[in-house]
Amino acid sequence: MSNSNLTNIQKMIIEIFDYIYNYLEKNNVEYYMLGGTLLGAIRHEGFIPWDDDIDIGIPRKQYEIFLEKIVEDLPEYLKLQTYLNSESHHYYFSRIVDTRHNLKRLGSIKERNECVWVDIFPLDGMPNNFIIRKIHMLKLLVARAMYHISCFEKVNLKRPNRPLSERVIIKFVMITGFGRKQNTYKWLNKIDKLLKKYSYENSNYIVNFMGQYKFKEMFPKCYYGNGKKYKFENYMLFGPENYNGVLRQMYGDYMIPPKDSEKNAHVTILDE
Repeated sequence: MSNSNLTNIQKMIIEIFDYIYNYLEKNNVEYYMLGGTLLGAIRHEGFIPWDDDIDIGIPRKQYEIFLEKIVEDLPEYLKLQTYLNSESHHYYFSRIVDTRHNLKRLGSIKERNECVWVDIFPLDGMPNNFIIRKIHMLKLLVARAMYHISCFEKVNLKRPNRPLSERVIIKFVMITGFGRKQNTYKWLNKIDKLLKKYSYENSNYIVNFMGQYKFKEMFPKCYYGNGKKYKFENYMLFGPENYNGVLRQMYGDYMIPPKDSEKNAHVTILDE
């Protein structure tokens, strides 16, 4: 599938996603467009013009099966990357990458090369009890903060609209060096254990915690419902039934495009 209005990177992403889409459809996997991908589907019927990735969420049990089985459906040049199978992959979520194409990421302290990717996130349950949920949220936030500090040189410091609390922590770490020698994989394993504690199936709230917006990406499960298909480029892809509730919580008045200074494009240059 191709579209003359797409950037070169977006066309490469579509080539990767086609294999993922065929696997999801063939195996009846429950999945949902997330974040900017869902926003792009609703506002643009495809990519946000300045975006350079696709984000898909899969409920935890099916996510684990997906990671185990998808490799059987991929050509040799497409690779599954997780923090458990790739030393260079410092993210908690997983990626399918195209090893034929490299990007240079410039948003962090340390420049690095990454292959063109599609992001795959687990969707996890949260405690039904309000007080227990708040305690669980705090534990997750601490673990996530320590994880990001442990791989501080790879954090995108140029991301617009960071909350004040994050800007304060970044400044503190830059001045003091606090926590930068910790083991990243220790904190990834801690996050993994916490996220798997409450099952998706038995929870009234679900979360894509390792997405950019943390608990702005926690919703009543009824928002997702049985899913509904929306146009994204030449596909019809599943998203939450109540897309309006999801997008309003994440972006506010989401149909109004942001100012140039607020556009959250990944800072990447295609290595040709």
